[in-house]
Amino acid sequence: MQQLTAAQRRMSAQSPTPGRMGEIHLNKKMHNNATMNARRVKVFRLLLSVGLLITFLMSITLLAWHGHIIDDVPNQHPFFLHPHTTIASGDPSQLNGISKKPPDDWPPVLSAYMEPSSSTAIWYDDPSSEKPNPKAPLPMRHIRAQNLTRLMFPRISYTSFDTTSTICNNIPSLLPIDDFGSTIRDPYLPWIHDMFISHDGNDVNIVAQNRRRCHKGKFHNQDLKHWEGQVALFQPVAIKRVNAANNTNSNYNRDESVQYRLSTHKDADSDGIETRFLCRFKSLDYTQQTMTYQGETLSTYPFNYEFVNWRKQKYTMVEDGKEQTFFWLSPLMINCPIPTHLQSATNSNLLLDIIPIRTPTRRNDRDGFFFHKGHGGPMSFDAAKMWGENHTLPKAEDSGRWENLPVCGLKKMSAVVPKSIETDRETAGKEFNTMPTKKPHRLVACTWTSALHQRRGNERRITDGKARLREWIAFNLQVGFDHVYVFDNTGANATIFRLKNEVDPDAGDATSNGDQHRIHDDLSSVTDLFPPSQVTRIDWPATICNNNRPAHNDPGERSSQYAAEAACRTRYGPYTDWMASMDPDEYFVPMGNYTSWKEILDKVDKEEGRKVLKFRSTRARPLLSTLVPTYDEGAEECTHEMAKEHNQCLVKSEEKTYLETYNCEYIKSPKPERFARAMTDLATEKQHTKGNFVKVATTNQKMERFVDELEEGVLIHAKTTVPAETFSREKMCKLNAPSHCLVGIPCPDDLPFSDALHTKNVFHNEKGEFCNCWTNRKVEKYWLPKLNDELRQIASGS
Repeated sequence: MQQLTAAQRRMSAQSPTPGRMGEIHLNKKMHNNATMNARRVKVFRLLLSVGLLITFLMSITLLAWHGHIIDDVPNQHPFFLHPHTTIASGDPSQLNGISKKPPDDWPPVLSAYMEPSSSTAIWYDDPSSEKPNPKAPLPMRHIRAQNLTRLMFPRISYTSFDTTSTICNNIPSLLPIDDFGSTIRDPYLPWIHDMFISHDGNDVNIVAQNRRRCHKGKFHNQDLKHWEGQVALFQPVAIKRVNAANNTNSNYNRDESVQYRLSTHKDADSDGIETRFLCRFKSLDYTQQTMTYQGETLSTYPFNYEFVNWRKQKYTMVEDGKEQTFFWLSPLMINCPIPTHLQSATNSNLLLDIIPIRTPTRRNDRDGFFFHKGHGGPMSFDAAKMWGENHTLPKAEDSGRWENLPVCGLKKMSAVVPKSIETDRETAGKEFNTMPTKKPHRLVACTWTSALHQRRGNERRITDGKARLREWIAFNLQVGFDHVYVFDNTGANATIFRLKNEVDPDAGDATSNGDQHRIHDDLSSVTDLFPPSQVTRIDWPATICNNNRPAHNDPGERSSQYAAEAACRTRYGPYTDWMASMDPDEYFVPMGNYTSWKEILDKVDKEEGRKVLKFRSTRARPLLSTLVPTYDEGAEECTHEMAKEHNQCLVKSEEKTYLETYNCEYIKSPKPERFARAMTDLATEKQHTKGNFVKVATTNQKMERFVDELEEGVLIHAKTTVPAETFSREKMCKLNAPSHCLVGIPCPDDLPFSDALHTKNVFHNEKGEFCNCWTNRKVEKYWLPKLNDELRQIASGS
């Protein structure tokens, strides 16, 4: 048989034979039918998908329309029941503890409602200019709730009475302080650090900070411009109710629909002459899961910041550039009057909304001053011209605001000063209206400190916070202080170390138990060594917004510390006659024949009536005889390698107290007048809580004086000298050295001090040997033995 080629076989297979013709036609017909059926299925599936998509889109549209209708229903409580704002854009998941998901009706959550910058841009002819001029009369902000951005902070959620009590006991550690400036960008919202009921039960006291002071200098002009609204919060406005028919004989608005307009002092309501915030109170019912409007009041200031600025001969409140010296414009204190029917209420489940009244910041040198004629001084701001006579403020629900801030306790002092914060047995549980004429304390101290911290500029870490605090508390209790309030900032520094992936040396490895977010260490191990009637610790984890040195292009702003001092003054000042705010490296030492500060204060109260005692401050030197060699591989001056050829660095001996180590004053007492600029003070309660501490020097010089450093008392500033600063002692600690010797070599007591010569390293003893500081003999012979005895008792637990 003839063999076929491969090509012939393929052609033969493809060529139909007569017997297969009918089979081929039948297969073609079946194939055509199958193709048509497949097409029908595809068309059906396509139509089904389109129908489902249309149904989904219609559902979304109906839901949005339904929400819009609900939003526009009159006489509802939109800020109680329904979210009115657009949700913040971006990742809807958690960001720095902030939930950006739409809230349910319950539970209420602390929220910040931010206005867009466009809402205030209409005020100016050219908003982009460096110092834009406001239009006159001021245009009204046409803003609605849907234009706001809402940020929620679930760590302050009110789910039950127990959770609210926990919130009230930890307000300073729960407020979103460190989110301000990054996530929270509205310049007219106050940067709140603490809030509590006033000592008389009439107000909610709020302590805030000026965020604009955080970054300064030529590289931060945009920051200074953006945050200028923070300065406006220090400037009072005058307002009048425009529809307040049902608000007679009351300190609050009974009707939540009341609106306001900007006005002159003459036309303003009696409670609206000097104000800046609307304070809206609401009550919670956990059983029914509802909130009820309880009234709206107008904020007050403890003093008029604008008037203070004028009295200090400062002609604007808006500081530009690097040098910003108006420290009294750093902490902002606000009072929200509590509606009268709530002041004696037994149910204290209250929340507070803070709505700032927004106006352009007054640059006083351009716009004039606006304080009531009762203060005296010029009143050069023309409110009628600049604001107009019909400038109505937006409704509360249409305004940027803080919503659902906690109001903790109304009647008992133990509620005003939460149990975990104020455990003083003498005061806890007493009612406001039965507060004794004699205050619980004669003298108290406030301090802001940490178990470890970084110096200005962040170039040195100091880890001796616990040992310092233990000694400092013991000393203060010995010299006449009744109570010490410790604002514990350890949490902020633990945060810094976590961000650097470092380990807190006192806490151990944070990842060892899988709990990376809890603060593992604080100062409670120190404060618990003392009775609660003498020492109170407040958890205060707010970070300082700028730790740069003063000479930096962007000088530092220790916002957390300033807020803590203001909170201590306002929260605890009413319970004491005298108060001091100082650091744990500052020792107020009674001198002369005095062994207690109470003896000195009794004399001042009886014979002088002064309200402020001031101390000149200079940095003491650590006595060379109290230091021991050390290595520090983190500092190039103190490494093992460096010690092979140079002096080994020195550190304080663990066997010595800080007071003994630094008992060598570089500037001999009495200190020259020029050191008055570096000072701290003791002040009476009124000087602190009424705000006079910022203006006493310009109002009545008879109210204050410096202490007699030889016969009354002296301040020893025992600031840490780190080991690296001792490295150069071989070159600097000798006669005629070119720079300062930073360790202490004591001079004879009778060697005269010359301010003109002390920087030239010419002091010497009778043998001609170099010396540079003077020992305080009362500290050496009287106070150190007492302090050492007390510390031994504390160590033994007796």
